[in-house]
Amino acid sequence: MVFKRGKSRGGDVARKTYSWPQEYKGENVMYKLPTNIQWNDNIVVNEDEYAVFFRDGKAFHVFDQAGRYALTTQLFQSLGAIVTGVRQLGEVYYIQRRELRGKFGTPEPLTYRDADFGLVRLRVFGQFAYKVIDPIIFITQFVGTHGYSTSDSVLDWLKGELVQTVNDALGELKRDKHMALVDMPAYLQEIEQLVIAKVESEATRYGLKITNIANLTITPPKEVQDAIDRRGAMGALGVGYTEYQTGKAIEGVGEGAAKGGNSSAGALAGLGAGAGMGIGMGGAMSQGMQQGGSGTVVKVKCPSCGALLAEDAKFCKDCGKSVTPVKTILCGKCGAEIKEDAKFCRECGAPTRLQCAKCGVELDSGSKFCNECGTRVGPQEEAEAPPPPPEA
Repeated sequence: MVFKRGKSRGGDVARKTYSWPQEYKGENVMYKLPTNIQWNDNIVVNEDEYAVFFRDGKAFHVFDQAGRYALTTQLFQSLGAIVTGVRQLGEVYYIQRRELRGKFGTPEPLTYRDADFGLVRLRVFGQFAYKVIDPIIFITQFVGTHGYSTSDSVLDWLKGELVQTVNDALGELKRDKHMALVDMPAYLQEIEQLVIAKVESEATRYGLKITNIANLTITPPKEVQDAIDRRGAMGALGVGYTEYQTGKAIEGVGEGAAKGGNSSAGALAGLGAGAGMGIGMGGAMSQGMQQGGSGTVVKVKCPSCGALLAEDAKFCKDCGKSVTPVKTILCGKCGAEIKEDAKFCRECGAPTRLQCAKCGVELDSGSKFCNECGTRVGPQEEAEAPPPPPEA
């Protein structure tokens, strides 16, 4: 902005005074004076900004202290020989010193390979804070190398770097921690810190520092969100997919019948009946389809978590526990149910296997006679009492 216009009386007379008005700054990181400065022009630098003198693709000087500066040969002695006879000296860029804020998001969804849902397209949104830490490098890279002259160009570059770094961070967590899609909400803070650390080196090369990332949101497609919701509902109800879908269908029939009622009470009663019958009948129909008819796949329930498994499954696909029934026997002494391979009863401590003292054959607990030689054995064996002596 031009503050004042003076009359030209020679090389030592001030011509114009320029500044960057506070009300126009906002979240803009830089501002280029719309015209090239000339000898004896003045620029005003405020506490919250830098001013960089730029000419021929090179940053010559940084005004990093607040004040008014007259562009004279005393200030730019090194330019005297270079710009002799040149009226227009160069360009001035203002740069904000304070921390600035912005928003970023994926222009196109990111692809993430999940163990449960396969390839999923993710939308990522968030907010970030950044600041210029080296005005010379900042101007040299963005203006001198890339030819950027607006804050929007710099912001677009930053957003692209953040999106790419988020994509790298997701891949790293998938590789190192096997992060699943449903677990991402628990990793959001870790993802934010990981992105800040990974983007630091690239941002420093451009004279920038990303100071914070917040409100990170990772959104899968609606169909995947619906699938996650269904999985949660199935887990809460303790039913399988077929039971759940059949129940939802019958529930819809109940809702339709309820809407045809003459009173709100009847409608609510019909709705409740529809929902209850839906899950109940859904379970019955599901079991019937699984067990009846030739060619159908027979499934069994995991005794630990209730998941439906193939009949020949040995371990549960959801909880990992064994689904093979444990064979049991009864203790011959106290009758307690114990594992078939147990050596002693967990209730009374009696041995579960006996050995015939005569022929050495191993016998089941509770045996009274050897099934090989007929000898009386077992803890039930009691020595016969000798006959009483005759009375004198």
